[in-house]
Amino acid sequence: MATMKGWQWLARALWALAALLALRVAFDLVGARRAREAVPTAAPAGTESFRWPAMDAANWNVFRSDAAPAADAGADTLAARYRLAGVFLVLSDDDDRSAPEHRCAILDDLRNQRQHLLLEQEWLDQVRVVRVENDHVVLAEGPREETIYLAAGTLPGADQAGETPVQTVPPPAVLETNRFGNRLGETRWEFSRQAVLEYYQEMMDNPERLASLFLAMEADRDQEGKVAGYRLNTSVGEKEFYTQVGLREGDVVRKVNSMRMTSQRRAEYFIGEFVQGRLGAVVLDIERDGQPQKLVYLIK
Repeated sequence: MATMKGWQWLARALWALAALLALRVAFDLVGARRAREAVPTAAPAGTESFRWPAMDAANWNVFRSDAAPAADAGADTLAARYRLAGVFLVLSDDDDRSAPEHRCAILDDLRNQRQHLLLEQEWLDQVRVVRVENDHVVLAEGPREETIYLAAGTLPGADQAGETPVQTVPPPAVLETNRFGNRLGETRWEFSRQAVLEYYQEMMDNPERLASLFLAMEADRDQEGKVAGYRLNTSVGEKEFYTQVGLREGDVVRKVNSMRMTSQRRAEYFIGEFVQGRLGAVVLDIERDGQPQKLVYLIK
């Protein structure tokens, strides 16, 4: 009996060993087949195998770098040649308030360091002014049109009121600063609208000062006795204000934003337009020492 049980145990052990050997052989055969499948076969005749295109080392450096690619030095955009300093509303020279409005662009030629006042459809060399809006101007050179937005100002916070794009050109140098803003040139200023309105409120609260402000401008008459402008006489009062806005004793104001100053009513109309925020810039046509001159005030 004991001998029979020993033979049965031996038979079972041999069967288990055979099964393990068969399983090992099966795994070896599967591994060999996968290895053969992984070996690349020769490409059919006449067919070229795929290869990634070679990349120039300089281009690879650009892709790896976080720095922006260099700008095309040959690009000659109108925005690189001109700065839109401001836009002002041309006031009608007659008393018809229903007349259509016209806007004039104050355009700086950055190459020649010159300032130009241009209406729609006027030309600057080979560049035509297509359209003038409150915050941008559309210029055309041949068939190409380009939009130029107002340039950044020199007053803090002046260009953060809205989401309108701002032309990124270097601002002009500030020559001096007073309570109203900055002087940017011999005949150009950038003033804070809020600072001017605060001064205006001071005048409204003090009738005597308001009267002296107007009286300092004495009527200048032509040969026919008609008012042709207003001559500054700072001895009457408010000399500090007139000095800060760049006017001198004896200056004659002929026009404001193209409107001839022939009556106090017109001056009051101009003040009303400013208070209502309709004037983005003010241009005075004056006569100084017998010579015509323009004083430009950008309102921010």
